[in-house]
Amino acid sequence: MTKPSSKLPKHQSAREYQAVPANLSSAAIPRGLVRCAVCHEYRGAVRNDDLPPASQREEAVVAVLCICDGIPCRKCGKDRIHRPISNYWDEARGALIHCPWFSGQAPCKRCRAEQQPRIA
Repeated sequence: MTKPSSKLPKHQSAREYQAVPANLSSAAIPRGLVRCAVCHEYRGAVRNDDLPPASQREEAVVAVLCICDGIPCRKCGKDRIHRPISNYWDEARGALIHCPWFSGQAPCKRCRAEQQPRIA
């Protein structure tokens, strides 16, 4: 029996990155973001002025990472979670989301779904 590979897709480098341009007609996606060809989330660098007012940060340019740049789930090691101390674009909310340092302790979406509900 062969052991399944736990390697997840990851970008080799920014220069080798193959991206699909964001829909330029959509006002909801800030300029500077491109859709990842692997995970289909947005990534790139955005000027603070191009972000919605609720998503603006102190930095002049904000780095946005996709899930491919994330870390492996601590529980299963198969899926990824967003990298702690980073930002990602949540398309459904139309907002930039910051991942705090302690988010690295959270399980991936699949492991969260499998957890039994807590009884209060």
